[in-house]
Amino acid sequence: MNIGTQDLLPTWTKPGQWSLGRDPLGMQATSVRMYRTLVPGLTNVTNRLRYYSYYCWVVALWAKLRHTDDDLEWRLFIRRAEALYALACESVESNTHGLAGSEWARKYWAEFDGTKIDLIPHTNRPGEKDQYLMAKRGNFGQFYVASMLEVKLLGESARIPIVSKDGQELADAFAAAIGEQVARQLATAVDNGELSKAALQRIGEAIHPSRLNGNSREMRLLRDFLWPKLLDVTGSKARRTSAWLLLDLARKGVRISDEIALRRAFYQRVLPNGKPYRPEGMIIDRWRAFHANELCHIALEVLLNAMITPLLRQVEGVAPGKLVGDLVKSAIPAKERKIPWAEWAEAATVGVLDPEDALSREVLDGLKRYKERAEDPKVLLAAAKLLGVLWVKWSAGAQHVRDEVARFSVRSGTSLAGVLSTLQDASSSTVDEALAAVVRRHVIAEHLAIAGRKLAFSGKYTYRFVLEDGALSNGWVTEYGYTNPRLGNLANFLVDAKLVGLDGVVTASGLSLLNDYQPA
Repeated sequence: MNIGTQDLLPTWTKPGQWSLGRDPLGMQATSVRMYRTLVPGLTNVTNRLRYYSYYCWVVALWAKLRHTDDDLEWRLFIRRAEALYALACESVESNTHGLAGSEWARKYWAEFDGTKIDLIPHTNRPGEKDQYLMAKRGNFGQFYVASMLEVKLLGESARIPIVSKDGQELADAFAAAIGEQVARQLATAVDNGELSKAALQRIGEAIHPSRLNGNSREMRLLRDFLWPKLLDVTGSKARRTSAWLLLDLARKGVRISDEIALRRAFYQRVLPNGKPYRPEGMIIDRWRAFHANELCHIALEVLLNAMITPLLRQVEGVAPGKLVGDLVKSAIPAKERKIPWAEWAEAATVGVLDPEDALSREVLDGLKRYKERAEDPKVLLAAAKLLGVLWVKWSAGAQHVRDEVARFSVRSGTSLAGVLSTLQDASSSTVDEALAAVVRRHVIAEHLAIAGRKLAFSGKYTYRFVLEDGALSNGWVTEYGYTNPRLGNLANFLVDAKLVGLDGVVTASGLSLLNDYQPA
């Protein structure tokens, strides 16, 4: 008879909600806290700049037409507005990436052969699979409302959103930019969900995010959101400085959609042509600290997968000491294990111009192909050496990297700063002892503590392994990678604002801003 895990649970036990989770060691949470202060007002899913003015206009329209606190009616209203935006834009130009419901709109438009459009069947059943978007509160409620509150385009409200003074100004500018006739047709269609094919295309021509008029008041306000002249809103200086850095790199020939080139510029301070990149200021220094923390967490996640993999072959658990010992033996060649940690770590940087680059490529490949390479000694050695390089560079407090990371850590063990401290305490130990200390403290102990809190407070079961009767068991390996730091979204905004062209070249307007302001 086969007995499953669920059959071993008492009938009165309600299992926790299973969730794989993306941050089993808590280190990406530190990175997230850092980038939230570097590009405030943006998230990883705020993808097109003109949504800010469109949503201000829709919220103001609701107050004008309905002025009620009926939450269900509001949800249907904003969903119609979003579906209409995606479909109207798709009807005139296929460049609809980042628009909510763009896949639905593309399919709908490809199959449409009539003259009248009814949006209601595609928007009035939130949560169902046949809708333009499953999110019940739409793209706005799921992703944009928090950002718009943060940058003061929305005012505080109990249920239905309201525009602030700045939000109303942006709503009025959007209406002026698209023209009175289109604004009237758009308002009617959002209100009742019906419009003609001809009206849809007229609306699309006016509201498409790539059709922003560079000389309009709407564009000036949106650029001022990206590049505020008055730094009176929380985070505005950081957002402007991050935008300045991207524009500056574009001016120097860097594709601002190239994540590797941006990482090298912010962390290594090197341009793709090998020339140094040396802007000064708090923001770019924090970007370097962010990327240092990122390198640390991918190294630890390699060790996590490698430690767990043997558990998949065991019927019973394995003692933590044996598991850690076997991992260290796989990671460090026998002839190197008894070398003092400090000496071994220093050797990892000798004669290599950019050791993090080569080591992180190996680590990331091991994470991506974890089914094949979870226990690959080359990957494990690269992860160990990457920790060594980070320790050599940042443990003494150089460039404030360690201290800057520590500022954003909720717990000392869940960041590069904590790992550096552990390695510093073990600096006179041998390589195998130092690496074992990191795995015990920052992989085993931290993961069990984090997963336990998640289970206690949210009911989510995120354990990658469990500790029972002194043994680790029930392993789960998966793919990990870098945290998305929102720079891609900021790059999209710079293109939408016509500060950078589709060819990646900084426009005259972008050059003017670069010359007028300096980074913080």
